[in-house]
Amino acid sequence: MRKCFPIPLPSPIQIGAYLPGLIGPRDYANPEFSGIAVIDYNLFISADKYKDRNGDEVNSIDIPELGSVPIDIDLSGYLNALVVAYVSPELEFLGNARYIGALAYYYATVDARVSYSVLQQGGTVEGGSSGFGDLMVVPLLLTWTGENRKWDITTGYLFAAPTGRYETGADDNIGLGYWNHIFQLFGYYYPLPQKATAIYVGNSFELHSKIKDTDVKPGSRYALDYGISQYLSARFEVFVQGGHIWQVGEDSGNDVYWDTSFKDRVSSIGGGVGFWPVPTKFYANIKYLTNYGGRQHFNTKFWELQLVWIPWKKEKGVAPADATGRASFRRPFKMK
Repeated sequence: MRKCFPIPLPSPIQIGAYLPGLIGPRDYANPEFSGIAVIDYNLFISADKYKDRNGDEVNSIDIPELGSVPIDIDLSGYLNALVVAYVSPELEFLGNARYIGALAYYYATVDARVSYSVLQQGGTVEGGSSGFGDLMVVPLLLTWTGENRKWDITTGYLFAAPTGRYETGADDNIGLGYWNHIFQLFGYYYPLPQKATAIYVGNSFELHSKIKDTDVKPGSRYALDYGISQYLSARFEVFVQGGHIWQVGEDSGNDVYWDTSFKDRVSSIGGGVGFWPVPTKFYANIKYLTNYGGRQHFNTKFWELQLVWIPWKKEKGVAPADATGRASFRRPFKMK
């Protein structure tokens, strides 16, 4: 365990557990089956810039007696998150909603290099870490499909438990070091028959506990997801996604040493393609995302590969036309 400072200090950079834009385009649509789904997210991350509280790129740091020292940042990493989800049959007492529960665990590896130049001489500080991160638990998601199957509504609660390695002041942390409570509401609209086109908007509100072994409570956050998914054939999909996240509450606690009146934020935009190699059983998509408009955030680029395997499902009570004609996240649609 390496320490960044002689006196352990919590980092003023706290991003929370939920980042918009990283979900699949139809992850929160009604699956329209009951059973088990296994989802694997593979995220490749790179960043070479940091934006300060005013949104300006940071290319130097101030050091006493040396003044402004030029720096060059190079961050890279890989994250693999495995999700196992259960989908219930339609529940009549809840207006034919389906219940979804899930567990998610991730493994991450991160490498960092900061190069600096002082009096025409340079140097490099390097570091890295890897390990299992925090456990995400989805105890309650409910999803409804509207009349004429023109829309879906999904709402619920999930939390992240601080099970990943964390020690205040260390530079090899993998976990966040605090509990995250996330409340979500997603809506999908399908303007065309068979749900070939999906337009969605998602809202996530995140609350945090105090950081482990400190008197610092990160401020609450609000995230907005949006996107369009379009099937061009029964098995091939293209999509565009974006997201925004804002810190809406101030960091608090006696150990806060930074200016809490400045709140971080960042936006992302990207797109990708999806394909069903095995219809209704196995789905994959690949996408690219980039950040913009960040404040107190790294300017990050993402490549992501998402794999979905449905080992067991049951479609009891589905009409024959629906059994081959509907398109949601877990299944392709059938072109006529």
